[in-house]
Amino acid sequence: MKKILAILIMLMMLISISSLVLADEAGEDHEEDDDNQDIDNETQIETEIMNNTIGAEIRLLQLQKAIYKNLLKGEMAVNVLKGLDFNTTSLEAILDEMNVLLEEVKAADTTSNESVQIFVELKIQAKNLTTQFRETIKELVDDVNLSEIREQIREMAMANEQFQNLSKNIQNRIKQFNSNQLYRMYGIIGEANNSFVNDYLNGNITIDQVRLHISKTINEMTKEKKFEIFSELKEDDIKNKIHSHEIIDEMQNHGKGKGKGNKD
Repeated sequence: MKKILAILIMLMMLISISSLVLADEAGEDHEEDDDNQDIDNETQIETEIMNNTIGAEIRLLQLQKAIYKNLLKGEMAVNVLKGLDFNTTSLEAILDEMNVLLEEVKAADTTSNESVQIFVELKIQAKNLTTQFRETIKELVDDVNLSEIREQIREMAMANEQFQNLSKNIQNRIKQFNSNQLYRMYGIIGEANNSFVNDYLNGNITIDQVRLHISKTINEMTKEKKFEIFSELKEDDIKNKIHSHEIIDEMQNHGKGKGKGNKD
């Protein structure tokens, strides 16, 4: 029975470390492909790292990158269609709106207490505009030609210097955010092991290798200490989720406008 309990506690610890609010490095590049205008589960999860300024910066930079990528691809598509003598007036009007939205995202206050709400509202607008553009272009071009145009444009967009710079900026902010979280984690387990975090910051080891070291360190602790750490991590995880849910629920139920308060 004691052995089973120890295994269960260790499993809970591994889950806690894996779900520790860290920004996803591999999945930071995403496009707005969902036509649903409601606040989806993906958006809900994204907001869980926005309880501090760096987390808010990451999400708004990622949104900026997604909009810029779609804008870049849209402008390229318009140029191709113009060369084929298509009327692109309706597409250009959508791109104008997308440009305005991009500037709004750039100007968004990451220190605002309502940065979650601002992010969600801007993301919904971005998804709507992307959907409008996609539906409009489908009315102009058949699926076969559209597929060929998309592939050419995708390759051109990925090579764009400003797009690449945005990607690097996001990765740097993610590393800083994760490093802060890892320093805090080592503080919770009572290990002042800065070398692992520094190695992660310098790109010498991966976030998974740091997680593995933390898991091994905790595995050597007493059952009571493991449970104490698990409880603290779980409490923080729940707090982040509750904070995110409360804000989004309020948006869905009351449609409250953007705010300008500052984060603590």
